[in-house]
Amino acid sequence: MTSTAPAIAVPQTTATEFTRPLVTGVGLLFAIDLAGAFTSMALGLNHGLMDALGNQARLSTPLPMIAAQAVLLFAATRRQRGLAIPATVLLGITGLLAFVSGFFDGSYAAVLATGPRLFQIVLVITALAVTFISAVRVARLSRR
Repeated sequence: MTSTAPAIAVPQTTATEFTRPLVTGVGLLFAIDLAGAFTSMALGLNHGLMDALGNQARLSTPLPMIAAQAVLLFAATRRQRGLAIPATVLLGITGLLAFVSGFFDGSYAAVLATGPRLFQIVLVITALAVTFISAVRVARLSRR
């Protein structure tokens, strides 16, 4: 008969708090960006994938911002607080930039049908949710 050792609950360290929600939020944001790019092409709002992920994107985030968010997410989920805190702050700022940029790049003023407009709203709400999750994570990391 073999016995297995009882599972020991490992306490969550401050550095790992809110890692999963942050990864989930950014992952959802990336999925919405990709779906938005393909939706934008299907509706004729953009003529190609690079156009749908470029400066004229209406239903997605431009590719350079997506790349920056991926790098920041990687850094934000590291155990070193000196790296995780600034990266998480910057990741949160990208969510705010996504919201504010729509006022200046014409995204909110563009004439869109109800479906694409609702998609755009979901994209912005998700970006702001990442900002909120980032803020909570920074607050928790800073308490230590």
